[in-house]
Amino acid sequence: MRFYVRPVLLASLLLAACSEPLTKTEQLAEACFMDQMGTRKMCNCMASAANQRLDPEVFDMFVTMGTHAPDDDSEEMREARETAASMTPAQEQQMQAFMAAAIDLCGLRM
Repeated sequence: MRFYVRPVLLASLLLAACSEPLTKTEQLAEACFMDQMGTRKMCNCMASAANQRLDPEVFDMFVTMGTHAPDDDSEEMREARETAASMTPAQEQQMQAFMAAAIDLCGLRM
């Protein structure tokens, strides 16, 4: 068994090292799926909806908060928390409309 595991592990590591970095939309979809919020199709739908419906600043905040641990204290997370705390009413409405679309159109479980 050990003989077969190493080639598979090495192949996986090589594939990961040679692959293109994920886009923010792909990162968000993967985090959604890994958190078991829905199927891959549902999570891809949600990430695409976020990319289309949220302004870039809010989308970046949403991706960061969705892909980092809640207790992460990195600069990126601090900036995301600041963005969340200072959203304009229009941005808040945009986020609410996106969440409704993610549930209604994509069938996502929030």
